[in-house]
Amino acid sequence: FFQFLMTSCDPCGCNIAKTFERTYNGLELKAWDTSGFQDKEVSDTVHKNSFGLSVSVESDLNEIGYLKSRLDFSSFGFASVYACTCDSDEYITVDPIKFVEIRVTDTQSKEITDVTANFIVYDYYGEQITNSEFFEDGFKLEMIENDNIPDNSIFEVKIILESKTELIEQTQEINFK
Repeated sequence: FFQFLMTSCDPCGCNIAKTFERTYNGLELKAWDTSGFQDKEVSDTVHKNSFGLSVSVESDLNEIGYLKSRLDFSSFGFASVYACTCDSDEYITVDPIKFVEIRVTDTQSKEITDVTANFIVYDYYGEQITNSEFFEDGFKLEMIENDNIPDNSIFEVKIILESKTELIEQTQEINFK
């Protein structure tokens, strides 16, 4: 009786893992004031040494299949006991991100400068990495160099996909103190 009871128990309650195709189709860009204890979206002016950008890459997901669950003994009146590890959904990116470029436009002179190297990203472990090493659906960029940033600026983020498709978004005018 004890053996039947143990083998019929399914404590995991796993859902069927699915496979999705991800297609990038746009992005959302926000400017942040990182001074203080909590970041807040820039609404007026901000100090150059406490400025950052967040980039959210928008995508469509299409389900293309699912993974069949483990061998099921329930037709014999009991189920096997498994270690509780559920299969995760799998995401296949149709056209992956190849490169991120950040440019700034001086609103006074209309001069455009590539400032990609002025920004960094932190990985999941809190270590600094360059934005060319980090591609996620959403990420925050912190400005670490500001010598070539004009006092009145518009930032543009361009994400280039492997197919050479470009996703581009701009901030509103940012006024630095």
